Amino acid sequence: MKSFAFSLALAVLAITGAPAQAAPQEAPHIVQEEFLIPKGFTGKYESVDGVKLHFVQGGKGPLVLLVHGFGQTWYEWNELMQQLAERYTVVAVDLPGLGLSQAPQTSYTGVDVSEYLYKLAKRLSPEKPFYLVAHDIGIWNSYPMVARHPEDIVKAAFIEATIPDDTLYSLPAFVATGEAPGWHHSFFAASDQLADAMVKGNERLFLTHFIRHHASNQEALSDELIDSYVRSYSKPKTFHHAFEYYRALPQSIAQNEKLATTKITLPVLAVGGGGNGGFGAQQPENIRRYAVDVEAHVLQGCGHWVTEECAPALNPLISSFLARP
Repeated sequence: MKSFAFSLALAVLAITGAPAQAAPQEAPHIVQEEFLIPKGFTGKYESVDGVKLHFVQGGKGPLVLLVHGFGQTWYEWNELMQQLAERYTVVAVDLPGLGLSQAPQTSYTGVDVSEYLYKLAKRLSPEKPFYLVAHDIGIWNSYPMVARHPEDIVKAAFIEATIPDDTLYSLPAFVATGEAPGWHHSFFAASDQLADAMVKGNERLFLTHFIRHHASNQEALSDELIDSYVRSYSKPKTFHHAFEYYRALPQSIAQNEKLATTKITLPVLAVGGGGNGGFGAQQPENIRRYAVDVEAHVLQGCGHWVTEECAPALNPLISSFLARP
């Protein structure tokens, strides 16, 4: 009995005499990334109007917002990001519903989606205007912010796609080589989620074919790179969200018709790919319908995936354009 009492006393003394332990700290949130993040950059999330947007951020200076295109994610900018980070805060965002970003709670129209991107940029740069660089459907979903908030944007670079307007309705569906570059617009936009059903289970075949047949510089698009995009787009509902941007095109075109009544006056860089799969001179011609100060380039030997096919030619153009007063 004495032994038990003595042991109990020791236990009580050990408990009461032990130094107080700090309350366990909440573990930091770890972003599970799909792609290798460049050195000096960090994957992050911000909730904008109830939608969690994923982006990769690095560098220091004025904000540059990079917006990717269909079939890709923020990663298409990985080489440019590292160059721009020497003098800018660089943010490469995943479009809503793609990559690691949640789907929009609004429509997939350019006006609605651009508001998510605009609010993200203003949260990260509340006091100063920012720079914008967009590719492909990134242009569809960022042009409206330039038209509606020109005072908050210093310059805009639009790469290898047109601002959606009625010229899209005249794209050929069939050509002598068999596969027209713009055939997919109708397929993706078809009702009853036709594209979703046909691509499901064939994601690798579809996206590999799509990327390869819109490219000129095939060597720059390794199998490993394409496989990484296939894995990202093979996640549940990702292709569905991607196709929804195309299904919203008629509404986006109607929105842009109203926005275009006032042309953009801030400097705009327009770059088209001059090779297989590229828009060529049609791209800057389209941009001139919407902006008065346009610097135009067509990169020969480059297809639609200019950011990765022809980074050595494209990235200096963008860097020089952004840096000029």
